[in-house]
Amino acid sequence: MVQPQILYFAQFVKGELPKLCQEKRTGILFIASVDNRLTQFGLDQGQIVFVSCQNKQGPEALQFLRGQNFKVSVARFVEGQRPTSRLELPPTDQILKQLEEGVGRLPAMGDPISRRTLSDEVKTVLEQELVEFIGPMAAIVCEETWNSVGELEAALEVLSRELPDPGQVARFRQNVLNRLA
Repeated sequence: MVQPQILYFAQFVKGELPKLCQEKRTGILFIASVDNRLTQFGLDQGQIVFVSCQNKQGPEALQFLRGQNFKVSVARFVEGQRPTSRLELPPTDQILKQLEEGVGRLPAMGDPISRRTLSDEVKTVLEQELVEFIGPMAAIVCEETWNSVGELEAALEVLSRELPDPGQVARFRQNVLNRLA
């Protein structure tokens, strides 16, 4: 099943993944982001037995995914395909709770802040906030980004890739949105 109507990872964490678990399904949920990150959840009779993301597996992948809310380009649940490996993971209900707590609120689809064009004011705020995380390289990264994006949401998505820690990504996004509110 392909889910083109679901746009953010948070929607899978709060909706599709718990539903698959509750229905005691077996298979693999593949989620690809717009920037080609692949996330996989292996389910066996509704229990999450495998997780991978960005070459990380198990608890390391779960930690990485906590706080992520990337845009999804495609998602597919392959029914009946049993995960080839099982990892030492917390119980499924704990995994779902941790991931749900980590992603926070879903972005509003008509959110006027995220739809803003990249005015000089918006660019300044983005660059100032990114400097707090990566230092003076932020100026170079931002300058390269302005040529490839036109809206705040797209800029946040691209600039967030420069931050290795999901907690930093969440703080960066929140700081920018708070300043522009």
